[in-house]
Amino acid sequence: MFDLSIFRARHIVKKTVTGAGALVALAAVSLTGAQAAPITIPTGLNPGDTYRLVFVTSTGRDGTSSNIADYNAFVTATANSQAALAALGTTWTAIASTATVNARDNTSTVPSGAGGSLGVPIYRLNGDLVVSSYDDLWDGTIDVPIAFDEAGNLAVDEFLMEGVNVWTGSALDGTTDPIGALGTLFPRYGVTDFPTSGTWITAGTQTQLFDPRLYAISGVLTIAEPGSLTLLALSLAGLGIARRRRAAKSIS
Repeated sequence: MFDLSIFRARHIVKKTVTGAGALVALAAVSLTGAQAAPITIPTGLNPGDTYRLVFVTSTGRDGTSSNIADYNAFVTATANSQAALAALGTTWTAIASTATVNARDNTSTVPSGAGGSLGVPIYRLNGDLVVSSYDDLWDGTIDVPIAFDEAGNLAVDEFLMEGVNVWTGSALDGTTDPIGALGTLFPRYGVTDFPTSGTWITAGTQTQLFDPRLYAISGVLTIAEPGSLTLLALSLAGLGIARRRRAAKSIS
């Protein structure tokens, strides 16, 4: 049986967000594990703006599966454990690669230079901007660590009091690592400590029996136009009145 404490690697369709479907937290988060809440509408965005959210899971799993659907299911269940995230009604996918699926394809973040698109800004769950585009995501560095979990808390290794390891199976550009895809004996992992180096996604490899966490990214979200909510409410109200009138006529 492996002793994880010894072998653990150490390293310095469009969805609309409405007020009812998002909880905005202003609580501070610290290394002491103070409880926070996920910020699902970053400040500075305007109605009609599009963006995505990203977090690191608070729990981990092994890297034995070669089926990307297993990792997507894991991050989806983790996201939906939080009411604020479940209310978004978006899809969640793992920033992870298997031998047959690239992380950038799995997450629909293929950069423009590889036949994709410039994409949208991506924010972590404390409201900070991680990258401004898909090109920015896969250029080798990110602006800040993806270090907040689904509850909006800072993810810290409880033994080492530093960043956590995260399964990725990926190279710097979001393609599959040729020798470290998830499902191989020694998959590639990243760490949440150093955003300005490639270690966020390519820190090293370790046995598939370990249980690092995973990065999860939402689908594209859109800030609702105020007028669209009013029109929707009026439409629903009108539909209810029409139904009551038809019911009254049938009774008479």
